[in-house]
Amino acid sequence: MNRYIIPYLSGVILPFFSRTFAVLMLKNLFSLGTSQMKRVFGLDVMRAIAILVVVDAHARVALGDYYSGAFWHQLIPDGVELFFVLSGFLIGGILIRSYEKKGRFDGSLLLNFWTRRWFRTLPNYYLVLCGLIALSLLRAWRSGLHHTLPAKGVLIKYFFFVQNFASFIPDFFPETWSLAIEEWSYITLPLLLWLMHMLLPARWPRQRIVLATVLFIIIGTNLYRLITALQYPISAGELGYRGIVLARLDAISYGVLAAYAKQYFPTQWTDPKLRQRLLIIGVIVTVLAAFSASIYILRFYVVSGVYPAYVFYKRTVYFPFIGLSMALVMPYMDGWKAATGVWARFGIARAITHISLISYSMYLLNLTPIMITVIEHFPTTSLAVGWTKVAIFWVLVVLLSTLLFKYFEKPVTELRDKVSKKEPTLLTERKGERVPE
Repeated sequence: MNRYIIPYLSGVILPFFSRTFAVLMLKNLFSLGTSQMKRVFGLDVMRAIAILVVVDAHARVALGDYYSGAFWHQLIPDGVELFFVLSGFLIGGILIRSYEKKGRFDGSLLLNFWTRRWFRTLPNYYLVLCGLIALSLLRAWRSGLHHTLPAKGVLIKYFFFVQNFASFIPDFFPETWSLAIEEWSYITLPLLLWLMHMLLPARWPRQRIVLATVLFIIIGTNLYRLITALQYPISAGELGYRGIVLARLDAISYGVLAAYAKQYFPTQWTDPKLRQRLLIIGVIVTVLAAFSASIYILRFYVVSGVYPAYVFYKRTVYFPFIGLSMALVMPYMDGWKAATGVWARFGIARAITHISLISYSMYLLNLTPIMITVIEHFPTTSLAVGWTKVAIFWVLVVLLSTLLFKYFEKPVTELRDKVSKKEPTLLTERKGERVPE
């Protein structure tokens, strides 16, 4: 009898339990314990689109010379710019609501704002940064060769987000250019609001002070780009303004303008017809802005003789153009509270929310830690090898980002509630709605 039972156990029962155990393990891994959180699905969609566009751009590195460049890629907007607008909308909304609820702007509000922002962004960043430094030193020690890290004076700048403050970022951990811009925006925006609150006439309502602050940043940064752009010949190119902190302090301000509109013009913000019109206009203009700056059309600029005008456009007008166009879609996306219809089926909504939650970890891990450090150590000898590398890259990015979020980012972020006050989630505190950062 044993000769029948043992094969049955080893051939049927054990594989069944092994598969079941594997499924349960994966389900536990991808369960981030956030099902009870009230989220705005439209904002999750925006965040998921932004990070997927960014990671897709970096995934093409694995194809090497075999990447031919699909036309539809030219129509996809810059994922980082979308992150800037979304971040400005969320962070600006928090700052405005805190200011309105307290009725004044002071040091305690500023400290609480910074504490909550930095508990969200700094631990993950420093963990990955220190991990990359340690890995480089370990490799150098094992190989007996000198490490490939930048000089100490350059490396220390990464700890204070000044690696691209006035010039383009070095080759080490280059994707952090956008994080540096965000961090400095978190510093300058509330500081300027505090200054405006103290200096502007007491009779000015807070609404006007907020608007003056945002417009000052937008106009001031655009004037800086314009003045410096005129000082360099067209032959110098685009000057790398996209990734320089001083030239991009307005990056999140277009999202803050959307937050301003939501808080002070709620009737217009919630108007369904207006939302739809703005969505259509915003999508069309965003696609046009993306295409206008694409490599595909660059050839036309050169042939037609308008390349100098294009360079000046990329130095100046392009940034408010793309920022404002993306801000136009915010009312509709903010009004998309929950997934319905096909979005709620086949696990689509769950996948989008999952990607949204791990997006910051994906941002930090995908390029330098995974693509450059791991994937690119294997040469791309054929198109098949390239696509295999792309597939492995995506699996590693999602898996490792999920682990980093679940076991480090989320627990550390939750610690901020022990050392800071929770910020108001809505100006009018309606319906207990929560919009996560």
